[in-house]
Amino acid sequence: MNENFDSITQNNKAALFHSLHQKNEMLVLPNAWDSASAKIFEASGFPAIATTSSGISWSCGYKDGEHIPPALMIEVIQRITHSVNIPVTADIESGYYGNDMQKFSDFIGNVIEAGAVGINLEDSDANTHQLYDVHQQVLKIKTAKEISQQKKVNLFVNARTDAMAGNEDLNTKIKICISRAKEYEAAGADGIFIPFVKDIESVAQLKAAISLPLNILMADSLDVAELRKLKVNRVSVGSKPILTTMSLLKKISNDLRSGNDWTSLFVKEPNYDEMNKYFV
Repeated sequence: MNENFDSITQNNKAALFHSLHQKNEMLVLPNAWDSASAKIFEASGFPAIATTSSGISWSCGYKDGEHIPPALMIEVIQRITHSVNIPVTADIESGYYGNDMQKFSDFIGNVIEAGAVGINLEDSDANTHQLYDVHQQVLKIKTAKEISQQKKVNLFVNARTDAMAGNEDLNTKIKICISRAKEYEAAGADGIFIPFVKDIESVAQLKAAISLPLNILMADSLDVAELRKLKVNRVSVGSKPILTTMSLLKKISNDLRSGNDWTSLFVKEPNYDEMNKYFV
């Protein structure tokens, strides 16, 4: 039991997070991987942030795809939630414990006590990349909602389907997404997350057929303005921020190793004092 867990305060944040999905304005969720990145996003004015499993895993020395120890994932989520004042939703992949529902239940309870007001819950196996049986995924969604009721925090369950990553033709993949979305809605999910959508026409089909708030993962083939026109409820950016940050770090590394121009080191903001003031 987390002695600092305050269900009332956290449930207020959860209510705010739920409400952000019901506005006319698209909710843009940046994905943080540590306290520093979370503070930067908060200072930029975002009303809420998400975590990225890949970013957290890489920064802790593990491959993405449920290689990080679940307890370490919880620890990082807690560090992030305690560093910011805005709602945080956590990317927990598919829950780390396969079909062991007791361990999954305990894990969800720990995620909530770590301060998260929402989760992304994937429906594919990290090893085989095959979709889980839909009935098993429905059970996980129901279990997550039950645990949230016990903790008195209205956890936002963003049910993710990876059907668009399959080998079927595009129309079949869209049908699978819609079918699973309806199953997950009936199970109590609060939103539907569909990554790997590459074209705006597919987004339009999904948006028209899915009644729950729709979350799309941004791709370079999608246009932000068009997503807004379709009234997509939520757009996240996944691993892109940490990859962009690592790209800059790679440039700095190359400059230090092989050149005499080190100006990439000297930035005006954020500066040392600004970053230091973010933390206790």
